[in-house]
Amino acid sequence: MSVAGSRRASSESSDWIFSFVSNLAKELSSGRVDLPSFPDAAARVQQVLSDDSVSNERIARVIGADAGLTARVLTMANSTLLHRGGAPVTDLKAAVTRIGYDHIRTAALSYATAQLRRAPELAGIRAPLEACWQEGIRVASMASAMAKETRRARTDEAMLAGLLHNIGKVYLLARAPAQPPGRELDMAALQPWYPSIGQALIENWKLPEEISIAVGGQLEVDRQHEGVPDLQDLLIVSVHMVAQMTDGAADDPELANMPSAVALGLDDSACVRIMLGSQTELEMLNAALG
Repeated sequence: MSVAGSRRASSESSDWIFSFVSNLAKELSSGRVDLPSFPDAAARVQQVLSDDSVSNERIARVIGADAGLTARVLTMANSTLLHRGGAPVTDLKAAVTRIGYDHIRTAALSYATAQLRRAPELAGIRAPLEACWQEGIRVASMASAMAKETRRARTDEAMLAGLLHNIGKVYLLARAPAQPPGRELDMAALQPWYPSIGQALIENWKLPEEISIAVGGQLEVDRQHEGVPDLQDLLIVSVHMVAQMTDGAADDPELANMPSAVALGLDDSACVRIMLGSQTELEMLNAALG
């Protein structure tokens, strides 16, 4: 291909990517979430949990309408991640009381993502969807360990934010097959769009605002703000640390200079403790989510 032809192809690809993402953004801004094979039960759980006055009995009824989701919640309630001893929980209402709303959301998201990965119509992207899930689990584990170390966020909230950090990527992958034949989705070119698409999804699901803001701002590595460090700072550093560990770079000089890391008070010894702790969290979270 000539240089001119290569530039033309690149321009056409950029135009298509922009059009593709813009259309998805418009759908989300209008309140439409079209995620193929996303279980109705998981969506209903997110909906009822947005009601501050909802009872645990009501939540249990919604969960109980789907056998797969019921099993996932009970598995989580009896896992080493959350089980503090005593008799195993077999009643959904008791499970909801034990694990709390953010962990219920985590279980529902885990169940929904598993259904996506198994959907026949999404068989062509099963591998990248699985990779997204594994990345989400790793960031969730890192965020949970960091929350325990720094005490700057609840561990369940940090875990959910980590699990959701790349939900925008999942959405883009799931919607891509509906695009015209011959158009390949350049995931690297879409990197800047993941957070905003993810934030819009989380807002549509009416999850806590702190989580949507953190997901939307996860790539703001130069972020500085007044006041105490928050969930966004924690997620920024967690995403960076997981990428660092995945790339095999145990020592990253950039980490020490990141404003969010400085704000969180993360010295070398704290980072080592968090990385080691994240491995334990990873094992427990994988077991909890089946």
